[in-house]
Amino acid sequence: MKKAGIIGGLGPASTIDYYNGIINFWISKHGADCYPEIVIDSLNMNKVVSCVENTQYNELADIIIDSTEHLKNAGADFAAIASNTPHIAWDKFADKTCIPVISIIDAVCSYVTEKKYNKVLIFATAFTMKNGLYDKALNSRGIPCITPSGEDIDSLGSIIYPNLENGIVIKDDKQKMIQIAQKYIDRYSCDALLLGCTEIPLMIKPGDVTVPLINSTQIHIDRICAELEA
Repeated sequence: MKKAGIIGGLGPASTIDYYNGIINFWISKHGADCYPEIVIDSLNMNKVVSCVENTQYNELADIIIDSTEHLKNAGADFAAIASNTPHIAWDKFADKTCIPVISIIDAVCSYVTEKKYNKVLIFATAFTMKNGLYDKALNSRGIPCITPSGEDIDSLGSIIYPNLENGIVIKDDKQKMIQIAQKYIDRYSCDALLLGCTEIPLMIKPGDVTVPLINSTQIHIDRICAELEA
């Protein structure tokens, strides 16, 4: 069995979700007699967010590269970033890390392709949506995407930061997020909602909107578990 390395802290709540998700998956498949080996390098979220806000992608890449070295030194065979947004700098660090990094973007796009969705609504952090991280990746596979307007992007951003990022789900915020999602689903006939921020699944659950959810966190966890067994 391989040892997984998780680059976490981006934010802490989703890192816990990753850890619990991997453990629960493993127990459901292998029983409680065997647990996977996991190493977590928890980063300073504010430092990473500052890099993103100031488009300091070389500095962000250096942070990720350093983190993979910490994980390798702790025995990890591969790494995964427990967050979508840092993948903005993917091209600057993917071929420079000392151990392989499993891309959440690649995992999600493969999932969407397999499910044969025709039009996907993207919910994510403002950084991810404005950068077009998922739009570009899905469009390259021939899958049209819808991203909220600037005002709604700002509204979603205010819901994610700081409360949801810290695992705090506020009822009124959840209803607001559902209303925004349903508006775009109905207007553009979207057939799936991509939760492209690893904290959004803490708030939006199956059945909250009228289309299936694409849970980037769970999809990434599944890919990590597959690599543990490879």
